Amino acid sequence: MTSYDPNQNPGNNQGYPGGQPPQYQGGPNGQAPQYQGYNQPAGYGMNPTAMATEKNSLGGWALGLGIASVCCGIFTGIPAIILGYLGMQAANEGRANNKGLAIAGIVLGVLSIVWSIINISTGMVNNVLNN
Repeated sequence: MTSYDPNQNPGNNQGYPGGQPPQYQGGPNGQAPQYQGYNQPAGYGMNPTAMATEKNSLGGWALGLGIASVCCGIFTGIPAIILGYLGMQAANEGRANNKGLAIAGIVLGVLSIVWSIINISTGMVNNVLNN
């Protein structure tokens, strides 16, 4: 049985046998020995999707602007198409993994621009503004 007391001040020994931390002995010529690790593939232990999420924000912004373009029309539809296109390029290059969000942003942006053009050409906008 040991006589460990958590309230005891360790003093100079600092919890090491002999009062000093173990000293590094060093390798040949005083250099650190070479690490003899496992044969692991490069990048082992890293998140495999770390590289694929570099440009994921483009697809998210494209979808967000595409949804907003339902109300705002051309003002957010055009940026949604541009960011969606850039997001698709990034997904094709492997820098993003949300190609579906980019495509949805493009589709919503195009639909809102077409709807805006139809509203303007048929005069529906004038009817709404005059009432």
